[in-house]
Amino acid sequence: MIITCPHCQTKYQVTYEAIGSAGRKVQCAHCRRDWQQQPLEEEATPEQKQAFVTIEEDGLDEAMSAEERAVAAEAAQRLELERQAEALSTAKVDAAILRRRQRAFARRQTAMAADLPLARLRRTLRIAGFVLLGAILLTAYFGRVQVVERFPAMAGVYGAVGLGVNVVGLDFSNVSSLRTLRDGKEVLVVSAQIVGKMPEPVTVPPVVVTLVDEQGNGIYEWSVTPSVRDLMAGERATFDTQLTLPPGEAARVRLSFAGGQSTPIVAAETRAAEKPAAAGSDNSILPEQH
Repeated sequence: MIITCPHCQTKYQVTYEAIGSAGRKVQCAHCRRDWQQQPLEEEATPEQKQAFVTIEEDGLDEAMSAEERAVAAEAAQRLELERQAEALSTAKVDAAILRRRQRAFARRQTAMAADLPLARLRRTLRIAGFVLLGAILLTAYFGRVQVVERFPAMAGVYGAVGLGVNVVGLDFSNVSSLRTLRDGKEVLVVSAQIVGKMPEPVTVPPVVVTLVDEQGNGIYEWSVTPSVRDLMAGERATFDTQLTLPPGEAARVRLSFAGGQSTPIVAAETRAAEKPAAAGSDNSILPEQH
């Protein structure tokens, strides 16, 4: 016998005994829905059986065709994805090759430009400029004494970069000052030691003594010729000078070597003693060396 699913119209061949005289509840294998099948009255005829077989064969052919169409669509989709991946990979390779070619072209262009006469001239001038600058810097460093001797104003430049230049070959040490009273008058006494710095004897130039105020402005100045004529490395000579009635605003005493320089080279400086003392007393202040 043939029964038909009322939901999807799928047909099934069953025996009379499978349904029985009272009918039974069955479930469609295709749509998974169930229904109450009424009892079958009689066995299907041969024509009905042949129709059922034909229906099942048609359904199987349709299912196989649908499966073939699905497989073909999946294969086409996979082929399209592979083609896109291959095209992307080819584009990346092409871009890398293009970049390499551009770099190679730039190198060739640079090499060709470097061989031009004007480029060689610029390169030569650049190298010569670097060499000249290096020579100037080396001369300025190792020959700074000679530079300051010729251009005294350069002493300040060297001092600003921490390269003090002693063009005189002499220096001061143990600089001190003392204010005292002599015959009822205030006297400023300045003393120091002159030290030789060069391996050969150096003529000792006049010493310039300058009194400066708190702002560093010179307010009084005099020069003294030391008793010693020349000094060499390791030799010392004592230097003393005094000034009666020094200016009251004098805050510091500066010692420098004149030596014919247009700008005296400052060698040492110390604070001026502030309070006068009785003659013979010691009221000196420790020196500040520079």
